[in-house]
Amino acid sequence: MTVSPSSFISFVSEIFPLLQIYAGSFFTIPLIRWFLVQKRNGEIERRNRSREQYAQALERPDVSLRTKLLSARDMAQRTFIGQDRIVYSTDKDLYEQDYDAQQWEKKFREIEKSE
Repeated sequence: MTVSPSSFISFVSEIFPLLQIYAGSFFTIPLIRWFLVQKRNGEIERRNRSREQYAQALERPDVSLRTKLLSARDMAQRTFIGQDRIVYSTDKDLYEQDYDAQQWEKKFREIEKSE
């Protein structure tokens, strides 16, 4: 089967709009992607500059920030988490923890009834 040149030219002329769309998308899709990447990079740069400014503020704090940081450190050192404040521990078996939880619920309901 041979294809005559006139039928090939007519075929190409029929699909020519599709070829134009393909050629246009070949250049526009990377161009759009480049703009999106530039926008995202700008947002990342702004976020990084902001983080850097906060880090510098923590390295050289002013008087009010220094007092807040010192009081936060003191408060963190004073906080002690004892056995009564622990909710979950791997020291006990799951069955024991269920029993303890039931006992706690029982005490809690008794306190609610007494009020």
